[in-house]
Amino acid sequence: MSNTLPERASLDHLKGQAKALLASFRSGDPDAAGRFAEIGKPQPKLSDAQLAVARSYGFGSWARLKRFVEGSADRQAALFAALRAGDRERAAAILDQHPALVHSKWEPDFGTTTLTVAARRGDIPLMTLLLEHGADPNAISDWWAGGFGPLDFSDEPTTRFLLERGATLTAHAAARLGWLDELQAILARDPAAVHRRGGDGQYPLHFAKTPEIVDVLVAAGAELDARDVDHEGTPAQVQVRNEPVCRRLLEHGATPDVFIAASLDDAPLLERLLDADPGGLVRAKNEPGNPMIPQAPGEHIYTYAFESSRLHQAAVEFGATQCLQVLLDRSPTELRLMGWLWASQIESAEREADADPEAVARLAASAPGFLRESAFHHRTPVARFLLARGFPPDEQDGEGMSPLMRGAMHGYADVVEAILPYKPSLTAKNVYGGTALGTCLWGSENSWRSDGDFATTLRLLLEAGATPPAQPFGSPAAREVLAAWKG
Repeated sequence: MSNTLPERASLDHLKGQAKALLASFRSGDPDAAGRFAEIGKPQPKLSDAQLAVARSYGFGSWARLKRFVEGSADRQAALFAALRAGDRERAAAILDQHPALVHSKWEPDFGTTTLTVAARRGDIPLMTLLLEHGADPNAISDWWAGGFGPLDFSDEPTTRFLLERGATLTAHAAARLGWLDELQAILARDPAAVHRRGGDGQYPLHFAKTPEIVDVLVAAGAELDARDVDHEGTPAQVQVRNEPVCRRLLEHGATPDVFIAASLDDAPLLERLLDADPGGLVRAKNEPGNPMIPQAPGEHIYTYAFESSRLHQAAVEFGATQCLQVLLDRSPTELRLMGWLWASQIESAEREADADPEAVARLAASAPGFLRESAFHHRTPVARFLLARGFPPDEQDGEGMSPLMRGAMHGYADVVEAILPYKPSLTAKNVYGGTALGTCLWGSENSWRSDGDFATTLRLLLEAGATPPAQPFGSPAAREVLAAWKG
């Protein structure tokens, strides 16, 4: 007999098959006895059962099966690395040797498909290669909350290319691209599509690109305050950075929250919301207790929609000058400090702090992560102010990240330089096992920011007494600094 080995075969599962086969033989199962007879082992041991399993998958020995399974993860990783880099030649070489990998899904990227990686890049030659090897243009990721496919990320030319090659346009993709006529045609054929969940469990309304798309979906019966599965976001919350769409959703009756009001710089709306829920003035976006921002399996959508944690910061981030004034007028000194600092009005913050010497301590108690945020978002003057006024330099968050680590992660040398005089720990570790220097080395290869200076940051940490790693890692520039330091 010859079985097909699963795409992501597990050695433990195969060992279990061998044990089950041997147990079946010992219980008198004639089929099991027949399989052992085929390999000339009438009185089998566990090693014989493993051989029988290997033979059933077309391998001459258990050792060969084991080597193949153990190497499959490396082959898959190599393929997805080639796809992310747009290396068509390398991807073709891997697929020529292991054609089944075209159907594989990359778990570290939420179970994404090969074609989705190429579609994100808008890489037509790479997509052509994958389609020639049998990639399914309608396959979606394995993500538990709702899978994503190529059309969930493709631009218009890429989408049209995929549609010509067998992809099926969904209401979600049409809404995302702003394709009004196509969306109307989909809803005419399939009215239930307006209530169908897609990636992350979102509905088409979550993807709406334009106010006109909103109008069509609402007319088709879309639920204005429906929440997605993974991030518990309503369409208006998902679209908080898309002002025309967010406004249109509110016009149709979507429920606003204080962050939506700030994003629109709608001061009267913000005042009404704060009158109804005064606690909204002080709660962070990911803090329990906000009636419009429930806890979510993958954290609320606001975790990803904008950087700021608190309402005063968000008003600054959104450029909401009228809403910021409302907040300053309603706030105690410590929250006014937050607003002034995040708006880079350091002199105003200094005047507030001088007039109320206990305000900074109250800010530290009510917003303990404020210094880490300042370091992480490269707000060096804010970090200097907070440190000079007594904010603790070693406070760690749920990931064990200190302000020093948060600044070092993006190579913010000026932030690190501002923190070092306050004697932060250079040996403290985060939950990933990294010190500030290790976090800097990791960031030198993985940071998504472009304004860091990792070489200078590393030198500052080494000069302060940080211990270099036994085995150098990081970007080439970071490795050069380590080599020069040891030399």
